[in-house]
Amino acid sequence: MNTEITVALIGAAGVLGTIGGTIVGARIQSSSGHAQAQAARDAASTAAQATRGQVLGERRWAVLTTYLRAADLCVDAVAQSYDSGSLGENDGAYKVFVLAQAEAELAAPTIMDTHLAEMHNAVRNIWSTASIWAPHGWGWRALTEMAQSGRPEAAQARTVLQRVRGEGPRESRTVAQLRAEHEELRATLEALPGFTTDHVSGLLRDRSDPDRAGREQQWREQHYFEVRGKLIEAARSVLGTNQL
Repeated sequence: MNTEITVALIGAAGVLGTIGGTIVGARIQSSSGHAQAQAARDAASTAAQATRGQVLGERRWAVLTTYLRAADLCVDAVAQSYDSGSLGENDGAYKVFVLAQAEAELAAPTIMDTHLAEMHNAVRNIWSTASIWAPHGWGWRALTEMAQSGRPEAAQARTVLQRVRGEGPRESRTVAQLRAEHEELRATLEALPGFTTDHVSGLLRDRSDPDRAGREQQWREQHYFEVRGKLIEAARSVLGTNQL
């Protein structure tokens, strides 16, 4: 083989090797660049998810805290109505709770739906029951205290109420007599100091045990705190505070 041809072939082989090495190196470098870019994207996605999780957790914490506070305030308002016989604060407190309920249902995960529904039912039952039993309980206590303090009209009204409830001696009466007695009793109760239409209506409408008001309140509040405890445990699990 001609020496010049041989030298030329050797040179060409060198050039081709250089070009091949450059191409392979470029591919390796490109692959490494893609991997680094993907790693950066993964890191950014992980960071974004962590930030979103933190923000969502903080939001849920705030919403559920407000929700529990609204529920407690509603229950406290109802409890005070049993002592005062006034329903003035109950409706407003319950409306605030209903708004907090809606926000909690939107913010909380579906795993808490049952607990939120039970909480809503417990608070609603406390609120609705008080509309009957709070005026009734207060009215009966006030009537008893007035009768014991020597007010004859209160003592007479209490006697008539006991008879209507079947506690006193039974006497035969016509419908007209019962209606007249009912109207006279209403007028007597409305004339007593502190008695409102709600108190009078509560006493005339219900004929059951006068102590039932207290029992209703106690049972429903006990149920409320049981449901509340379960909801708090569920919230701790969702928010991860049990792990801290």
